[in-house]
Amino acid sequence: MERAYLPWRFVRMILLLGVASPLIIYTALYLSWREVKQDSQPSYHRAGGVLVREVVVPSLPHRAHGITDSDAGPATTARSDVKDKHETPGYASRIHAFYYPWYASPAVEGSYLHWNHRILPFWGDKKAIHQPAVYHEPPGDLGAQFYPELGPYSSRSRDVIDTHMRQMNLAGIGVAVVSWYPPKKSDDNGKPSDDILPLLLDAGHRHSVHIAFHLEPYGPRTSSDVKADIKYIIDTYGEHPAFYRTKLSGNAPGRPVVYAYDSYKISVAQWKELLAPGGSQSIRGTKYDCIMVGLVVNKNDLQTLHNAGFDGSYTYFSSRTFTFGSNPDNWKYLSELSAQLNLMFIPSVGPGYDDTAIRPWNENTRQDRAAGKYYRDMIASALELDIEAVSITSFNEWGEGTQIEPAVPFSHSGAPKPRLYLDYSPMKPDGYLQITKEELKHFVPARL
Repeated sequence: MERAYLPWRFVRMILLLGVASPLIIYTALYLSWREVKQDSQPSYHRAGGVLVREVVVPSLPHRAHGITDSDAGPATTARSDVKDKHETPGYASRIHAFYYPWYASPAVEGSYLHWNHRILPFWGDKKAIHQPAVYHEPPGDLGAQFYPELGPYSSRSRDVIDTHMRQMNLAGIGVAVVSWYPPKKSDDNGKPSDDILPLLLDAGHRHSVHIAFHLEPYGPRTSSDVKADIKYIIDTYGEHPAFYRTKLSGNAPGRPVVYAYDSYKISVAQWKELLAPGGSQSIRGTKYDCIMVGLVVNKNDLQTLHNAGFDGSYTYFSSRTFTFGSNPDNWKYLSELSAQLNLMFIPSVGPGYDDTAIRPWNENTRQDRAAGKYYRDMIASALELDIEAVSITSFNEWGEGTQIEPAVPFSHSGAPKPRLYLDYSPMKPDGYLQITKEELKHFVPARL
């Protein structure tokens, strides 16, 4: 609620004119005091027949080298209906940013995870199998070439999550596509993170950011596994107001959007059982029906995704030299073929790529940021297309250097080795959030 200052101004005007009477002054003072008193009281609203107290969420101050994790912990079942006063613009529901909840810090989890990423041996180096693993040693030595403004944080910190959602909102990002593993599963360098989803959903709701899911590969994943994962996601989180649903077209009800990374590792025959109407495990026409988006790597992948029953595709990688799909020169072809196949095409734009802190031998795929020019050019290529959405790789994948989250200049002179980190100069730490806001505000989705 905004305070009204008219009574005070009225008092000053009367005093200046010299015609104030004690009664008028007293009345004006009382009215102003009452407004301030009412403004300081908690407000309440009805939610599902229950009286809910609204709580204003304080903003987290920017810090260059750390963040308070004292309030980290499991989410409560209560939900706040308070939203960020900076409402997400309409186009933002079609601006998707890939988000990673896999970071850990000693203050919350007892140790660092992902910030201490293992230095990976070359793919073909068979001798490396018998060599001891070498890990980075935070907080001075991170498995990243940039240093986060928030320091090596925990993804379970409520302050961190709230800051991230506010930053996405202010950058015009309407959907955080969260990297997701089923409960009790994780990548090789992390720990299970499904329990973080309630925190992300609650914070997303406060800041008008919706949450979608990025299904990560694990073990010998099958279409049956994917169906079980989708069922779990919708049954567990589908009723939350921040759970992302949208329409492909027409008057059909909105469906969840689910991205499937490494979708090509499951056969077309298996996908058809899940995604084709009449398939033995089909989700079509059920409460678990989704807009399924598969990964495009090679030139022929669109036809494969179409045959498998997918609704759309995305390119993910932010280095234009990495795959056919990640090269913006090929996006016009992919967009036009997608239209012929009645598929959504969601190109992935990114600020650059540098994973040499964890893959020192991978210099050939490094993509320099060129002080923001590379990101602007990628966005410009996407905006030339007739597409339904744009995805951003990434909000916070620090290990591969694709993050747009604020970074700061930082150097480390101690053990195990000196480090001089890259930064966003000559831009400010939030420079890539500003570029996101400036460039993607011009995006007009093909279909809403």
